[in-house]
Amino acid sequence: MRLRAEPAAALALLRVVVPAMLLVAPGYREGARVAAWDPARWSVPEGLHWFVRVLPISPAIATGAQVVVAFAALLAIAGIRARVALALMTLAAYYLYSIAQLTGFVWHDMHLLWLAALLAASPCADVLAVDARRPWNVEGPEYAPPLWAARMQLAAVYFFPGLHKLLSSGLGWALSDNLRNQMYWKWLEHGSIPSFRLDQIPWLLPAGGLFVLAFELSFPVLVLFSRTRPWLAVAGLAFHLLSQAIFRIAFMSLWLCYVVLFDPRRLLGALWFDRHPEKRREDLGATPARFLLPIAALLLVGVVIQGARGQMRAYPFACYPTFEWRAKSEMPDLVLVAVRPDGREVDIPHAKNRRGYRTQRQWGEVWSLAGVYGSTPKRRLTAYVNDVARARYAHALLQGATALRAYRVYRSVLPEDRRAPPTRRTLLLEIPPP
Repeated sequence: MRLRAEPAAALALLRVVVPAMLLVAPGYREGARVAAWDPARWSVPEGLHWFVRVLPISPAIATGAQVVVAFAALLAIAGIRARVALALMTLAAYYLYSIAQLTGFVWHDMHLLWLAALLAASPCADVLAVDARRPWNVEGPEYAPPLWAARMQLAAVYFFPGLHKLLSSGLGWALSDNLRNQMYWKWLEHGSIPSFRLDQIPWLLPAGGLFVLAFELSFPVLVLFSRTRPWLAVAGLAFHLLSQAIFRIAFMSLWLCYVVLFDPRRLLGALWFDRHPEKRREDLGATPARFLLPIAALLLVGVVIQGARGQMRAYPFACYPTFEWRAKSEMPDLVLVAVRPDGREVDIPHAKNRRGYRTQRQWGEVWSLAGVYGSTPKRRLTAYVNDVARARYAHALLQGATALRAYRVYRSVLPEDRRAPPTRRTLLLEIPPP
């Protein structure tokens, strides 16, 4: 079956978006930082056990990978030997981003790696590139396979979380107090209550929940038709605005990839090319893409398998966050204390900045250490507690301490209970001060 012609500009814009997002995504900076950790602190997700066993991990190598990613990304964005640059960027970013997943928290931006690998095998620099070989507004069937592969990856990213919501919680995911509690979780995680309280508009959260289910489940159908794809992009932006409002999750690296959902030529013409016409360029034809189909198929199989499994804690293929379970009104946390000779316990702040703010990555690591995702090896928790105890700010708190303790506690997420003590706690570890 011969696919319909697609605009080369859509693929070229994806070539610009993906490397740019790889440079600003958390894994770029976190990889070098986590490489310096005591390996006892690492928590290895599914898919990376071989990586930790086989490949050397060090801050120096990770920093070198950062340099390679940055240089290759800039070449790819400019369209200078773009496919070679994208292949090099993908390999270096895989190394760097894999290290970033060893904290106990998996960053769900691996679609950037999938798309980078896809672009490396596609004619993505035929237009809008220093090495362009065709007029900017050209179209052709040769651009359809990579664009369709990217669309199918996006469809899997959205569809499977929606499916797991429905299978695990049914319509109660949207119509119960689940979304209210999930929003309260995020408020507690971020340490602030917004001035505009969505929870005080009774119909808004259920309506938003039904919209989320409808959007995620319909994505694979609506993405099939050129007439519905632009509307799908609009719905996707609304979805992410809702996600930002409720869950404080922006996911810019995902919705910027919507460039594959519409024909950008009219917009590009209005913004630039109508006023600055391109010099007449000889059409040299599309760049051959011999390995595109097997790479696209391999990527899609990995995405679909993990999506169907609902496996969110894996890398480089994982199901994107499902939020499938109905959230309760309590949230787990990890509390560290120093024990005084008289038995009194003094809290030791950890995984927070000077303002007391804890990032999503830090929350993920804390929950992993607290055993929320499964049992935590004592060696790993001990290494973490000792690292906290060695921090300069903890020295005064540890003077005269006879022991360090780690507790898993549960806090009420209800706004009126923000300053209340934990509702319950469980002792996880007790060790002497380092």
